[in-house]
Amino acid sequence: MKSSIKNLKNTVFITLSLLFIVLILNICLASNVIISNSANISETSSPVSVHNDSSFESSMINESTEVDLEEATKKYLEEVSKAYESVKLPEVYNLPTMYTQPTYHPSSDCVFGKVSDDAPIFSVDLSKEDPKYQNMMCLTFDSAYINKYTYRILDELDKYNAKATFFMTYEFMVKNPDQIKEIIRRGHEIGNHSTTHPDLNKERDTTVVKEIMKAHNYIVNLVGIEMCLFRFPFGSYSPRTVTLIKNMGYYPIQWTYDSIDWKNLGKEKLLARILESEHVHGGSIILFHNGATYTPEALPEILDFIYNEKGLRCVRVSDMIYTHDFHIMSGVQIKGQYKPNEPEVDETMNNELEIEELKNNQLE
Repeated sequence: MKSSIKNLKNTVFITLSLLFIVLILNICLASNVIISNSANISETSSPVSVHNDSSFESSMINESTEVDLEEATKKYLEEVSKAYESVKLPEVYNLPTMYTQPTYHPSSDCVFGKVSDDAPIFSVDLSKEDPKYQNMMCLTFDSAYINKYTYRILDELDKYNAKATFFMTYEFMVKNPDQIKEIIRRGHEIGNHSTTHPDLNKERDTTVVKEIMKAHNYIVNLVGIEMCLFRFPFGSYSPRTVTLIKNMGYYPIQWTYDSIDWKNLGKEKLLARILESEHVHGGSIILFHNGATYTPEALPEILDFIYNEKGLRCVRVSDMIYTHDFHIMSGVQIKGQYKPNEPEVDETMNNELEIEELKNNQLE
């Protein structure tokens, strides 16, 4: 009996010892596999990228890879240049360069208190023009989604011989080529509103270029016109995106006043917002949408107010803005180069001595 118990104990001990040895061997084997795999990964893995479609950005993002910044920059500029070269663009407009940085308020009604060459145009100062041109203003219609009111809007504009600018996305264009041709036939103009209506501030430079050029090229191929006016989707912009747009030969156009017709609050509220506004004046740019429900209904009274009560006339944006020799102050496009602390001088005075005397008197 005692012998049997002793043999059982020996068997259990031997079994446990063997299991322990097997366990140790497995652990050692697993460790070798992990170490081997780690070595292979470090030697052969490609950089991690948050943008799978850009090998250039992948190399920029991976911190474990030493990057030649000069070479990376060169590749990036080449990528952007390919997008620029897809069509011949208008000459870039002339802007002053030595200005203070503006304070930006994307999607608001103004850029406050600064002079800048990288801000959009919200309105135009016509005070230096001949009086017969000081009564110009612009109606603009953003066209991105709904198309069923365009012809009604055109008919109402025709009654006053009023001209307008329609800012269209590529997605709207391809679905409505006949509307584009009719808009142009009636003497209005088409502006670029991007391809897919994204917030361009959140996009890479190359994506911004593609968003603009796809719509641009479509209009060139459809009607042979090269657009030069651009409106930012959602009115959202930054110094970076404004500079990109400008370098592509486009004038970035915002608005003086938003009719908020897109909220579809009703005809009366839309009329009240326009007819009671102080922003309807010479040089102003008013924002409407051709897909807003109550805009066609309100437009006859709005046009009557503009033409008969305010004594203004509606022209295309390209007919009102300055294309060269201007600066932008607080969102207002002003004729001529900016001259800090320059006293105002009556331009009818031709005698240089009289002008110099006027300056001296203003400084005293």
